[in-house]
Amino acid sequence: MGRRSERVAVEKKIKTSAEISSCEIRNGELLRYYGDDTEFVVPESVNAVAVGAFRGCKRLTDVVLGKNVTVIRRDAFRDCVSLKQITLPAGLLEIGESAFRGCKSLASLILPRAVKIIGASAFRDCVSLKKAILTSGLTQLGAYALAGCASLEELVLPDTLQIIPEGAFSSCGSLKSVEIPESVITIGSYAFGQCTSLEDIRLSDYVSYLGRGAFSECRSLRVFHAPRKLRFFANYLFCGCESLEEVLVSNSVTAIGNYAFGGCKSIKHIAIPQNVQRIGQGSFLNCASLARIDLPEGLERIGRRAFACCASLEIVRFNP
Repeated sequence: MGRRSERVAVEKKIKTSAEISSCEIRNGELLRYYGDDTEFVVPESVNAVAVGAFRGCKRLTDVVLGKNVTVIRRDAFRDCVSLKQITLPAGLLEIGESAFRGCKSLASLILPRAVKIIGASAFRDCVSLKKAILTSGLTQLGAYALAGCASLEELVLPDTLQIIPEGAFSSCGSLKSVEIPESVITIGSYAFGQCTSLEDIRLSDYVSYLGRGAFSECRSLRVFHAPRKLRFFANYLFCGCESLEEVLVSNSVTAIGNYAFGGCKSIKHIAIPQNVQRIGQGSFLNCASLARIDLPEGLERIGRRAFACCASLEIVRFNP
């Protein structure tokens, strides 16, 4: 028993020494990994992974971060194309910009509850990522954080998130549905743009802003009910949503932006509420199935080609 324990301790010491010798650590920060192993355990002496520390390590498949790591800095694991699994410590607070960008083999992401910040493009182009659970505690999500995750099927957003930023989930072509928590008040430009499989998106009435092209080219989206606090339909908001059939525009809306419904070929009827004052350029361009539209009394301006190429349009009612 004694000899076996001694041998295990020696083997563990040798392994730990080898791991430490394959990387540069200074003042608790892992500056650079120089090894060529497929697996690596970050030592417990490390509290931060530096900018680009593992960038381009193409052989790495499995990384375990030491329990004291609180920060993963910018580009830390960028383009680790074989990385399949990353074990994150419970005390992790921040994931920097492009930290895992281009990790094409990463299949799952479950964040520790302590994580508060995910930087811009942190998991961009992780094309094998199928599941992303962003746990409660997250307050800041960067632009394009999970953009281009073409295999993403399951997405869980926390009720601590108020802003879904620009392009956050754009080009996530396998995402079919997503539940937006009531804490969210802003959805940025192209946040879900080119989510071509997205069939269902339900927003609470607390959402007051939808950015330019937020749901553009969501080709499978069929129904949208506007939140009661929404003031305007931004430019290109649903442009290219060719399956969109039903749109309920709330009375709070005062303007419909340029090309907001351009190419929405399945819309047959839309009632514009009384408070709308402006319909932008090309707002309903090429809405081939649009047969009837009701325009409000307070309407002041209709932009050029607003209803161009609406081949089925038969009834236009003013001041209904």
